[in-house]
Amino acid sequence: MQISFWKSPLGISLFVHLILISMAILLQYKPTKSFVKVDFEVYELPKLAPKTLNLQPPKEVAPKPPEPEVKKKVFGVTRKAITAAPEDTTSTATVKLGNTVAKEQDNLKLNPEDEGALPIPADDFLVSSMPQLISEFKIKYPESAKKAGIEGPVVMDLLIDDQGQVRQVTLIKGPGFGLNEAALEAIKNFIFRPAKIKEQSVAVKIRYTYRFVLENR
Repeated sequence: MQISFWKSPLGISLFVHLILISMAILLQYKPTKSFVKVDFEVYELPKLAPKTLNLQPPKEVAPKPPEPEVKKKVFGVTRKAITAAPEDTTSTATVKLGNTVAKEQDNLKLNPEDEGALPIPADDFLVSSMPQLISEFKIKYPESAKKAGIEGPVVMDLLIDDQGQVRQVTLIKGPGFGLNEAALEAIKNFIFRPAKIKEQSVAVKIRYTYRFVLENR
């Protein structure tokens, strides 16, 4: 019976009106919209300056020079100056047959690069006057060398103190045949005017050469 009602004209009309009423209600309904307010700020990023490429090679930094060594000022001559002399520092004397002695100019250089027990000078001082021979000992020409016709230089290192006396003799080289021994023995009796730094007498070591010469050869 219910099905026949909806199929009747009255049922169909009622159904259509229900649909129209539903549509009218839907059209009149407006959904409520909710909004959330969001505050924001726009920040501009700082612009970086363009980087300049350095194509030049890095500069070399020179090493710092070492600080100069501070030297102690002292007075006199060093022990090293007395015990070691330069090879080119030479004094000579010529001894001829007949006991004649002729002395040449002395050359002397002071070595201040040492710590010594003897009085030593201030830095880099050189002696102001050279040792000078003031008293000699006549040397007899050795018979063995004279018979063999031997002559030549005898090179020695002399230690001359601040009184001008020969305190030490060291043979460097010589021709032999008794000439070396004769020169070593005789030189110990030589007296020198001592070397000086300004007005102060000092002990020094020099290289001294005796030259034996045969006459009438």
